[in-house]
Amino acid sequence: MSTKRMKLILLLVIIMWGSNFVVYKILLENFPFWTLVFSRNFFAALALVWLVRKFLHIKPRNKKLWGCVLGATLLGVFINNVLFQYGLQYTLATNASLIMGLTPLTTALISYLVFHVPLHRKQILGVFLGFFGVFLIVMKGSLQNLLEFSFNIGDLFIVGTLLFFSLSFIFVKKATDTMFPAEIITLYGYTITSICLIPMVFWEQTTMGWGELPTGVIFWIMLLYVGIFPTGIGTLLWNRGISILGPSQAAIFMNGVPLVAAVASIWVLGEPILWFHIIGFLFIATGVILGSQNNESVVEKKNEDKAASVSI
Repeated sequence: MSTKRMKLILLLVIIMWGSNFVVYKILLENFPFWTLVFSRNFFAALALVWLVRKFLHIKPRNKKLWGCVLGATLLGVFINNVLFQYGLQYTLATNASLIMGLTPLTTALISYLVFHVPLHRKQILGVFLGFFGVFLIVMKGSLQNLLEFSFNIGDLFIVGTLLFFSLSFIFVKKATDTMFPAEIITLYGYTITSICLIPMVFWEQTTMGWGELPTGVIFWIMLLYVGIFPTGIGTLLWNRGISILGPSQAAIFMNGVPLVAAVASIWVLGEPILWFHIIGFLFIATGVILGSQNNESVVEKKNEDKAASVSI
């Protein structure tokens, strides 16, 4: 596949991921908590089973590889999904998308700390700018909130989502370094998480009397969309984009997620865009662009190319 075509595909992924914040915010108001988490993962797993059906015979071949798969599942899917959903209950979709836009920089920082991947001066500056942008959003542009320890709990949950997802990169990279496909790790992650969530769904639905599910067809269509496209297909296309363009080039596309989410939030949810959102976005976008620059070629080492995997 040509790089030009892959860039167009990544733009489609960014549109899906940006819209995911808005659609999921609507679903949170109409579905019980654990039922929604389970359904998203279950539909994503079904989509991935069909998409990677030719590679289903590939399984972790030893305990170490199983440990990497389970570590990536726990941090990057299970905890990531739960914190993300809690966060969206209490904060704006715009805030969540801006904070998650820091993912490439957080991943670069963890690569430096864990794998000793060198950071150039532009990358270091990018990390600082990006984190300052998120800090500005969480503080709502006021240092008084820091002095009074007044935070939006939803923003903190989203920050936790960012950190746990970025930490899952450690396990993903260790597995892919052994040539284990990132797509299969993703499939295992959504499948194992779905199975683990079944008891929570039964408990929730039993408590509610099995009568809290929406009857409108539109909500089920939205749920299918979130599970199949942004979560399942979006992740696979993103992994493919990384393998062709390299992590640094692909990371720049992450700047489009907050922009799409902000436009959709204004249009669909009527959320306000305040001055600290704009300033925060500029800091994060500048940080990602700087942090994505290095002295290597566009197509980087294959053992690094397959190491990144995103789930929003």
